[in-house]
Amino acid sequence: MVFLEIKDNIKYISLDTNIGVIESGNSCILIDTGGCKKDGEEILKLLDEENLYPNSAIITHGHWDHFYGIVKIKEAFPEIKVYASSIEKAFIENPYLEFYSYFSSTSPLKVSETPLDFKGVKVDGVIDKGIVEINGEKMEIIPLSGHSPLGIGILYKGVLFAGDCLYSVPSLNMFKMPFYTDIESQFKDLDVLSDYQIEYCLPAHGLPIRGVNDYKNALVENRKKLESLEKMILDLIKGGKSEDHLKKEIAEKLSINYDFTKYIYVTITTKAFLHYLYNTGKADFEIKDGILLWKN
Repeated sequence: MVFLEIKDNIKYISLDTNIGVIESGNSCILIDTGGCKKDGEEILKLLDEENLYPNSAIITHGHWDHFYGIVKIKEAFPEIKVYASSIEKAFIENPYLEFYSYFSSTSPLKVSETPLDFKGVKVDGVIDKGIVEINGEKMEIIPLSGHSPLGIGILYKGVLFAGDCLYSVPSLNMFKMPFYTDIESQFKDLDVLSDYQIEYCLPAHGLPIRGVNDYKNALVENRKKLESLEKMILDLIKGGKSEDHLKKEIAEKLSINYDFTKYIYVTITTKAFLHYLYNTGKADFEIKDGILLWKN
């Protein structure tokens, strides 16, 4: 865990989830707050070393690995203001909804990775899109809905904090099947982001994207990833295939060794692709002998 410079008054803390830091005098705005209480403690330690205190926190989206650390931060700074989009607000204030959705709207399995006892935090301000001013700093909020219902990117002084809406090229190679919930929206997100000249992009996970050319290349490679996964799934469902059989073949094709977390993530992304393919008329399904079969 280290404090790294981006430019001017902009830095980031390298954790499992990258934490953006926008300085404003001796206070700062945090972009996401980490995925566990220990992350919150580490963030506080580094801010103290820099003689900074957190005035505000912007949560890019309501997945617990992006805001669970706020628990410890609010203990030390109870007046910190939390901002998020209108839809993600529901998940941040009620984290159970995330786990409920992962398990097809049934009671979640009590696996070690899911902090089911986490009660959430109050969101003080809703920021869905456009220019906003927080702690005296103006920034643009960009709605992005491919990874979660209404995630947001934060653009400040040519630096884009992209949440989980854009992956660096090395991360695309590492995440063989990235986590998407809405494929049509993810394609649109890439279209939206292509309209911006970005000097520096910090995804929430993995390495930063430095420079306009690398940013443009990342957009191209993210689109290629979507298109290649779409083609792979269309090829695999020729003749009809159940979702479980399909996920088995996806794992074989992409050399994914399932643990429980990877299985859940691939399940969600696979469903997202199948729903997208059906909704765009590229795939259909039938129920045969009690099994739902997908086919192109």
